[in-house]
Amino acid sequence: MSRVSGTLCAARLRAGRWLCFATLSGFAFGCVEQADEKPTKEDEEFVKTNLLASAPTMQFATHADLDGKVEYLGLDVTPNPAEPGKDVHLTHYWKVKVAPSDGWRLFTHVNGPNKQGFINVDHGPVSGKYPVSRWKAGDIIRDQHSFRLPPNWASNSFNVYVGLWRGHERMAIKSGPKEEDRVLAATVPVQVKGPPTLKRYLVRKTLKPIKIDGKLDEPAWKAAPSTGMFVNTMTGEPAQPNTEAKLLWDNQNLYIAFENVDTDVWGTLTERDSKLWTQEMDEVMLDANGDGKGYIELQVAPNGTIFDTYLPTYRKYEDSLDPKRKPYDWNSKLKAAVKVDGTLNKREDQDKGWTAEMALPLADVNGLDTNGVKVPPALGDKWRLNMFRMDSPKDAKAQTALGWSAPMVGDFHKLDRFGEIVFVDDKGELPTAKDSAEKGGKKDEAKPEPTGKKGKKDEAKPAGKTAEKTPAKK
Repeated sequence: MSRVSGTLCAARLRAGRWLCFATLSGFAFGCVEQADEKPTKEDEEFVKTNLLASAPTMQFATHADLDGKVEYLGLDVTPNPAEPGKDVHLTHYWKVKVAPSDGWRLFTHVNGPNKQGFINVDHGPVSGKYPVSRWKAGDIIRDQHSFRLPPNWASNSFNVYVGLWRGHERMAIKSGPKEEDRVLAATVPVQVKGPPTLKRYLVRKTLKPIKIDGKLDEPAWKAAPSTGMFVNTMTGEPAQPNTEAKLLWDNQNLYIAFENVDTDVWGTLTERDSKLWTQEMDEVMLDANGDGKGYIELQVAPNGTIFDTYLPTYRKYEDSLDPKRKPYDWNSKLKAAVKVDGTLNKREDQDKGWTAEMALPLADVNGLDTNGVKVPPALGDKWRLNMFRMDSPKDAKAQTALGWSAPMVGDFHKLDRFGEIVFVDDKGELPTAKDSAEKGGKKDEAKPEPTGKKGKKDEAKPAGKTAEKTPAKK
């Protein structure tokens, strides 16, 4: 480990205080119990409101007996059914028969069917104000807490498990539904929504070549429709900061433009094929023939630095074709320009945004694939493509990922979630069957400028190529 780092945290429980520390460089972890902390008057009042005179009617009545000492009465869940990406509120009810001895603690787990998707929702009972060590015989305890069901939750239910633990043991369950010394409190239905519809975009043909300068001032750009705002890559919901794109084509190039709202525009990586995804960038992934195998990946940073690579299959790079190759040694002839509305790399001021404009030669859309799509495309041809943006403002704790067609998982390389682009004429239209009949069914006769054999790689390699890529951003 090249960098020494450490974390110091303190966690307090009403049964006592625990000082926990972890040192990553030394791989050490420890907890030291501190002196008990006396509950405040406010704590005591809050606890009283959650000690009930009798058990209420519950959505999920369980009545599990834990070693003759404690009975888990049941559970209320709101909302029911639950929804992915939203908070789930749990209200547990416990009845104390015999006060548990010191050392016992409460645990709460959530699992999908067949133990899929484990979520630890452990917490101190009654908001941490009434630990198990203070429970008294005769208590009927109401314990409320919440957790958020992951937005990509795919199962139509989840199980809630509860129990008491101490050291390496769990309190035995004498009766009631259980799994592995855990009380099965409830199986909660989930209203699973289908994934968002895949995006579709009509790419207009430009009758004049586009000048790549980052300005987007040509009439063709002004007439081109927007993709609409990019969305949260995990949920498909609207997301900030605002990002949108436009596309054009001619017989030589596929043109892509990103317009990014950004209050802190920066990028310090200047070498081609640097790990741009670790800072800020716009990205295009193109699986032109939609076979879910070979595809290309293009990125442009706010300072104009380019990353491009060919992947013969999912997350495999050029060296998987030939061990003598290195990852990212395929270079497109991509041209890119950026215009910043603000000051690049001046982190203390407020910027407005940046625009990235790209021209990808059609000869490069197949990467190294010799069985890719024909170029130029005919009117009506469809390709599979996705677009992403990574934003990393100065004071943010984590990067923000936005996408055109949401992958719904933490992986930009989700090829079956790529959107579809359709090639149309300069008016945004496709020829009708009547038009085709009048023209004898002939397709667009326009030919691209000579660019060499389709799929042939650029033999020139820029200096300073890296042989390592960590796909942490996807």
